[in-house]
Amino acid sequence: MITKKSLQNLSALMILLAVGRYQSKRKVAEATNTSIDTVNKYISNLEYALGTRLVVNNTKGCRLTRQGMKVAEQVKDVPVILDRICNQRSSSNLYKGDVCVCVPLLVSSCRFPFDFSELYDLHPDINVVSFSTIEPPQCREIGADVGVVTCAPEAVPDFSLLYTRKIKYSFFAARKYLDKYGCPKDMEDLLTRHRMVVCLQNADHIPGWDELMQSARKICFSSTSTFSVVEAIRYGLGIGLLPWYYEDQELVSLDNLDFHFEMPVCLMINNGTKDIPRVRVVAECYQKALSRM
Repeated sequence: MITKKSLQNLSALMILLAVGRYQSKRKVAEATNTSIDTVNKYISNLEYALGTRLVVNNTKGCRLTRQGMKVAEQVKDVPVILDRICNQRSSSNLYKGDVCVCVPLLVSSCRFPFDFSELYDLHPDINVVSFSTIEPPQCREIGADVGVVTCAPEAVPDFSLLYTRKIKYSFFAARKYLDKYGCPKDMEDLLTRHRMVVCLQNADHIPGWDELMQSARKICFSSTSTFSVVEAIRYGLGIGLLPWYYEDQELVSLDNLDFHFEMPVCLMINNGTKDIPRVRVVAECYQKALSRM
């Protein structure tokens, strides 16, 4: 028989899984939209029910005990099962309803080719709900059906890898900037003589970026917004790093500079909803879009 206590235990087990993943009660509270006190209460009640210690605090946050890991292992598939069950009714309308997609801002703002007209011609009742995040997206916590990530695929629990792509980056400058200040001869010239426009997320994705920027003498504009960075470069404020496909009549790729970086991008699909037709066709659209980047 299902009781209030059993429902509380189920919630507590989901909190325990989150603790095992984040190893921080603060991050668990943020991901579950609750408070640290509530997280502590769930853990405490579950420990009392099982008669054993499941979580211990440490200098970095917290971690599961050996017994906590055993319990988490037993319930690790529950989130996927819940997703599968909760989507059964909506799957009767095979190509109708919402499909949640999670994309980091660094990708979605980089001229992501949202040419989905063919999708809507065939399936006009599908609604793509897209979440863009500055931080690497937490696909599981957001409830995404499809996720685009720049981390390793194994770091996204309950999702399977569909497609990978590497996006080449180059330094760009506006033609009017180059006409006025000249083109940097090499990386040393760029860092010591030219103004730099910096996307702050670069440090999270490009190895050695922080060290490189420490050598830059003239960082004139920094932002978490890729849109703002692109416009700052386009208006001639300085030189900045962008995906290769930004080259046009106004922006010039500085291919003479000895700098090479390719950002790996992975397309992931939720194991609990991947067999729903509307989710599958949206994932295929995103795969085609990524292949054109």
